[in-house]
Amino acid sequence: MTKSLSDRITESRRLLQNPYAYLNDFGGYSAFSDHDQPATQSEITKSRLLLGDPYAHLDESGDFEALSNSSHTRDDVFSDAPQGTTPKYIPLEINTPKKDRYSNIEIEQHAISLQRRMWHDRSQIWADATPSNPIDILDPTIALKLMGYNVDVYETLGQFYIDGKLIEVAGTIDKSSKQVHISRRFPFNIRSFTAAHELGHALLHESSGLHRDKPLDGAIISRNSVEIEADKFATFFLMPQKLVQAAFRRIFLTERFFLNEETAFALGLGDYDSLNNKTKILRQLAKLIASAEQYNGVHFTSLANYFRVSTDAMAIRLDELELLSI
Repeated sequence: MTKSLSDRITESRRLLQNPYAYLNDFGGYSAFSDHDQPATQSEITKSRLLLGDPYAHLDESGDFEALSNSSHTRDDVFSDAPQGTTPKYIPLEINTPKKDRYSNIEIEQHAISLQRRMWHDRSQIWADATPSNPIDILDPTIALKLMGYNVDVYETLGQFYIDGKLIEVAGTIDKSSKQVHISRRFPFNIRSFTAAHELGHALLHESSGLHRDKPLDGAIISRNSVEIEADKFATFFLMPQKLVQAAFRRIFLTERFFLNEETAFALGLGDYDSLNNKTKILRQLAKLIASAEQYNGVHFTSLANYFRVSTDAMAIRLDELELLSI
């Protein structure tokens, strides 16, 4: 039986902890609400840039096709939903040759190859719940399951001290038993990145018993090269360059954002002087942009929530892609 719109919205809020508060006309998640549609011809043209399909012209290099949003639900790693709510899918054989060290270019290519494989085989993977939005393809839990891993969420995976800092284990992977465990102690966007981190280990590394640690106070901890490579994979998998650049252009109508009096006013977060004082370094501006939910009077889902990552992770990606200047 087909679910009503109200039922689908209720289910999406329960599953996704409400990062997207409403569904669009295609039955998928929308970053903008209908009442924000402008009326004048010039504003309609502008709204088409902002509200148009962000994937409509991304197939020139063969990355993704131009399709509208879908209503694909997320896995338990991203929510506190009960088991049995994920779509049915058929496992595929995914193997990559392992080596001792990888360059960032090599890691990104592995992420792109996996994304393309999942997109090409999406109807086989998801069967009757096939996504049509490329964002929904970027599900590390599904990818891990395609590789034969069991993915389970635990209330906690333990804590320990390093240099006086209390460290919480965010995720673990045991390659010998094909088990991935994710801690529920973190919000869904951290669990998403952790799952993608463990996916990176599964694709790139031979070692077993690897784990991702997170300080409870948010402090930075040193990481070895293997963990750094897994973090880079998670970044490339969850925030593909072309999709991030396209979403950024749709929202901010520019290839690179400069903070000035005009853009400060458009953000609606205070006057230029106050914002300028808060963004003395580029990463501070990046965090502000990653979490912004309005621009030029148009309200939208923040880039961080749109890509289902933390504000810090999104800010780092914006910085890496040189989408901002101060």
